[in-house]
Amino acid sequence: MGTTWYLVLSALLFAIGAGWVLVRRSPLVILLCLELMLNSANLALLAFGRNLGNA
Repeated sequence: MGTTWYLVLSALLFAIGAGWVLVRRSPLVILLCLELMLNSANLALLAFGRNLGNA
């Protein structure tokens, strides 16, 4: 898989997390969605690192 697929997956996960943060009212669900958003950012960083040869 190329870097593009990882970035698309990361953007999709981030969008899902952001959407659920805006929709839900439960603090636990909001925290879980924020964690999903942070994990998607980590995935994007890993994809860029792999592309640049640093990971």
